[in-house]
Amino acid sequence: MPTAKEIGACLNDSTRENLLASLSAVHTDNSLLITTREVSKLLNYLTPFLALRAKGGLEKTLLIDDVTSVEEFRSMCSAYKAFTVIMAGNDDGISHLKRLWSVLDHKQSATINLIIKDFGKAFYDLLLLDVLLLKNSSFEQFSGLDRAGLIIRLTSNCNLLPWKVYPTLIHDFVFSLNMAHGGLPAYLENPLEVESCLNTMIVDILSATTSLPEVMKVKNVFSKGDHSSLLVRNFLDDKFCDLLSQFSYPQQEFYLKKLSGNTDLVVLERNIDYFPLILTPMNYMGLLDETFGVEDELNSILSTKDVMDDELYQSLKHLNFGSIGVKLNTLAKMLQLELENSDNTQDLAKIKQLMKNLGSLTSKQEMVRKHTRLSETILERIKSNTDSGTKFDSRQIWLELQNEIFELDYKNQLKKLHSMIDQCFPFEILMGLVVLISIINDGIRQNDMDHITKSFQLSFGLRSSLILRKLFDHNIIKVNTKGSDFFGSFTFAKTEIETTTVSTLAKTSGGSQTDHDVGYEDVAAVGVSSGQDVYKSTYTLISKFWNLHPVEEEQAPGQAMAIELPLDYKQPSFALPSATVPLTARLLEALYTRDFLTYKPVNNTLRRPNWNNLNLETMLKGLAIDKNICDNLENRKLSSEKRKIEQKYVILVLLGGVTKSEISVFQHLQAKLDKQILVVTTGVVNNQDFWETMK
Repeated sequence: MPTAKEIGACLNDSTRENLLASLSAVHTDNSLLITTREVSKLLNYLTPFLALRAKGGLEKTLLIDDVTSVEEFRSMCSAYKAFTVIMAGNDDGISHLKRLWSVLDHKQSATINLIIKDFGKAFYDLLLLDVLLLKNSSFEQFSGLDRAGLIIRLTSNCNLLPWKVYPTLIHDFVFSLNMAHGGLPAYLENPLEVESCLNTMIVDILSATTSLPEVMKVKNVFSKGDHSSLLVRNFLDDKFCDLLSQFSYPQQEFYLKKLSGNTDLVVLERNIDYFPLILTPMNYMGLLDETFGVEDELNSILSTKDVMDDELYQSLKHLNFGSIGVKLNTLAKMLQLELENSDNTQDLAKIKQLMKNLGSLTSKQEMVRKHTRLSETILERIKSNTDSGTKFDSRQIWLELQNEIFELDYKNQLKKLHSMIDQCFPFEILMGLVVLISIINDGIRQNDMDHITKSFQLSFGLRSSLILRKLFDHNIIKVNTKGSDFFGSFTFAKTEIETTTVSTLAKTSGGSQTDHDVGYEDVAAVGVSSGQDVYKSTYTLISKFWNLHPVEEEQAPGQAMAIELPLDYKQPSFALPSATVPLTARLLEALYTRDFLTYKPVNNTLRRPNWNNLNLETMLKGLAIDKNICDNLENRKLSSEKRKIEQKYVILVLLGGVTKSEISVFQHLQAKLDKQILVVTTGVVNNQDFWETMK
């Protein structure tokens, strides 16, 4: 059974080989490598610079976004006759190339080799028109390009080499495109681009397993949300054919008719649940990101320059921050005891063995010291708020409020908000509280929203109005027009779960779709924006039904079990405040087990994974797909052991990025469900990315 690590290594090898082949094809001695800081992170992740230098004849590297002076830039470039330029095939890449072209002395006829990551027609059009200033028909030229060839000749001294980059594996089982801000802006503003990129990623991952001992084949597909379902339909209608085209005819016959399916494809999107973006993560890896920031996600480097690649970090990163203090103290005492015992050793053989282990003990001690230092700094910043301009512990107050916000009523939530505005809390905390109040109460009443808007304008000026406008446009904050009178506080306009008895999807027990779900609910927004209001029921009812805030059973003193792994937590509620479980995690979990549905238990009557009788269409807007695509899983003659062997992998596609709190929750579910989960997404997203997107 290939692991995510083996699949990731296979994809990384292909990406690296593509790059080295391009460098070999344009090898020029004493050339200058020009790239960007973001692309350099990928280069460092794939291969040491010495390997790149040998393949491409590179003498020196220049990060173009680090050069601020035009004269400095021109001076550095004038010393070289050959340039190897590695850029991303997006708007940022075009901007950097325009800057490079403006300082080059084209009279010297320097050789320029452009290696473009994820080259496409949009980039080619801008390259010809805005950089090379060629006015010919770029459409005709692009259609006539030999893109199967390695080198595309643009001018007499400029060549272009497309660089196919495969998904990169980060954080155990997360395959990422590493898009800007986790891909959240692209998801909200250009969902078709995200859908296309993720579909290509799925094919790349499935293709990678054809060279491994066991091949992944999709058996069931599930999606909830209009853009999620669009992705699934395009995969089945288009991309699946691209996968088959890589095989010979006999291989296609075997793949389609003989090979058993072993993979479920589940596609969900960010507009289902914004809580993981607003709430402070409580797992160690999430708090490190929240407190210090990550400078290089691919190479696990914090902004403090600490590298998070040691074995101790791997054992701590998914745990709740409250669980790791005891573990660090225990490890420190054990290591100290071992070192003290070594001082009393007299036996020669034991001394020799000690000398061999001394380096290991010292390195372990350094690891414990590093993570103890980081943990203490996290606590210090939460309590003292030393890096902020406020005169009080705003972070601690905000964290405490997150742990009680779901228990407060609407009136007290607003009271807290206005009190914090008067105390001049940071903008992101105050606006985050507005988002929480809106989601929890299904909107904010118009009079209250007017008051909030005026308060923000007085405190923060025009930028608050612009951000509020964007939050309204994406339906993250809503105005509750039904809450202006006495009866408005009741849920007459919402769908009650208790009155619903129909199946979530109108389909047969075998999973074949009927005419019920042939169209998108909000067809006008499909392909334009993912900022849709997807809640049909009240959040209170959704939270109760899906058990989004499970109550932990109190244990007697001395009976609490030590936490060593994410599976040791009884509920996947350890990574967010208020014991919050991401709704995306519950939707995934419900396909395989329903033991967490305590408010209104629903039995699973089918053998195959499914969402039947879970009332998804009465609670959440958006098209849903639940389909078996390759064989009959409902065959009741199959033994439970046979079915367990067949169902091994889950490819979970998340449109709009994944948070580090969700990654830890999926790690918990992976162990609980006994399945290999592969998360496929545009990138890791956090609270800072969310607010940068809104700006």
